[in-house]
Amino acid sequence: MDIEKLDDELYYSKYNFGDTVAIWSKIKSNPNILREAVKLKKNKWNNADLVTGVAICDAMLRDYQNVDEIAYNNLIKTIYTNTDIARIVINGASNGGYSFLLMSLWNENIKLTKQQKSFAVKEAMNKIGTIKYKNEDSLTKFNNYNIFIYLSSTQAHGCGYFDIRYWILRNPNWTLEEKQKLIMDFWADDEVYDETLDQWEYSIVNDSANYKGESISQFDKDEMYEYTYEELLKFYGNKNTTDRIWNEIQFCKQMHKLRPQQCEIETSIQKKLINSSLN
Repeated sequence: MDIEKLDDELYYSKYNFGDTVAIWSKIKSNPNILREAVKLKKNKWNNADLVTGVAICDAMLRDYQNVDEIAYNNLIKTIYTNTDIARIVINGASNGGYSFLLMSLWNENIKLTKQQKSFAVKEAMNKIGTIKYKNEDSLTKFNNYNIFIYLSSTQAHGCGYFDIRYWILRNPNWTLEEKQKLIMDFWADDEVYDETLDQWEYSIVNDSANYKGESISQFDKDEMYEYTYEELLKFYGNKNTTDRIWNEIQFCKQMHKLRPQQCEIETSIQKKLINSSLN
């Protein structure tokens, strides 16, 4: 059983118009292949760890509901104890693509231990813009730190507004109390956080399900938190779509409560001042 040959076949099928579905179906039907694929080996320079089947493990993280449980659990354990494996990116740049760690958080049914949660948060804190980044940046004398960080594999866990920080906050393994602290630590700059939350909301507005064949979205952002579940169900006519959009709205609503945007804080202060002047 040549795992590396199978892995290459799966990888190249994605870029050379091969039958990826058929190849993956054949691979995942054999638990022994999956269990071998998650085993560790050294890279060709012998200076970092790799899994035996990188493309196979990538596919396992995407198709987690339909793979061998033992192989999958072994992969998860390795990801949360080995930064080399956690930072593997097969699609995208190594300093910003979807890492194995980020992809593992797509499975909300995983029950993470305290140590595993701590590992994920530690990796997330390496992202540019966090409290940790701000503190380390302020201690450096020159801008070389910024350059090295941008190119570093520590940035592997996604990029933009939907990097690993978003996926941790979306994940049920963390309590509201934990998220209350994380949402403050993940974005040191209030303006950057405000823009991030705005973009999460706009991703809902611009979801393809909201266009209904029109050139602009039929979803009113100003009414986002006023829509009832029943109204959305009637609009989409599909429970899966309704649940997906509804859950995303509830997530954004929760983030507003945990860390209000600056405009909300200012409005709240103004209201308190007006009320106090009337009393």
